[in-house]
Amino acid sequence: MKGVITIFALPQELEDLALTLYNLKRNSVYLDNSVEYKVEITMCVSEELTDWNNSKLPKEYIIERTKELCSKFLDWCKYDLIIEEGNKILGCVSQRRNSHINNKDADFFIWLDCDFIFRDTTLTYVTSVYQILKESGEKLFITTPQFVRQWDTTWDVLVNKHFLNHQLDYELIADVYKDTLPQTEEILIKEIPTFKFAGGWFTLLSRELLDITGVPDSLGHYGLEDTFIIECSKIMKSRGENVKQFIIENLIIGESYIHRPNETIKKYIANKNKKNEFTKIAHDNFSIELNKFYERSNSSTNSL
Repeated sequence: MKGVITIFALPQELEDLALTLYNLKRNSVYLDNSVEYKVEITMCVSEELTDWNNSKLPKEYIIERTKELCSKFLDWCKYDLIIEEGNKILGCVSQRRNSHINNKDADFFIWLDCDFIFRDTTLTYVTSVYQILKESGEKLFITTPQFVRQWDTTWDVLVNKHFLNHQLDYELIADVYKDTLPQTEEILIKEIPTFKFAGGWFTLLSRELLDITGVPDSLGHYGLEDTFIIECSKIMKSRGENVKQFIIENLIIGESYIHRPNETIKKYIANKNKKNEFTKIAHDNFSIELNKFYERSNSSTNSL
């Protein structure tokens, strides 16, 4: 059995990446040998997103430091490090698309942003839940840990019960270590009646589901790949297909805000922020791709 953890990083996220790989190394100590893991990382040093002429840190430093981090912290698994100097992988969406295409033998994919804190047993629990679901006959599914309260009430379906009475946007002021690291209650698997997840939140997608939905090329580099899979899953479920989402209760991870160690390095990297441009591309093509999926799904159903 093989799982692929896929991560995209920019130069100004180098310290975040270091902490993420360090935490994965700590997680590896608790794994058994039932799953072969591969970590696939893209460090994007492309001129498309970084003005190197006006950066105080040279590109070479970012590249060499990233290589060092991988060699030191990923000795527990196979890994692929992509140094992107062109324009093929310029965001997390193109990263996830590329990982899906390049790993035909993977049983599942974990999408992980590099600004999250998670306890040392997270990977063990996520792996165990995947194995339990597969052994029970599930094929088309998504699993996610739980979170603190954030954004708006539609996300409450993923919020751990101890944080449901907190204010919205609590994540912005949370002590992410205090809220995520203690293990105080039993870990449980719970199916939720809807589909709701964000891409890089330690989200696990089964190979079978991702093979059906894909990550469309037209969505570009950033934005809406998670929403696309959510809407595709709803379409599939409405047609009677056994697609599900499960949460791992009492396994809490958290996005780091006040403890994120990236303020210094951002002063030394001249970032070209194309987030709005990339998001517009995704929005412009989202309905088109969803209609294509609907038609494919309808054709497949009618042919049975």
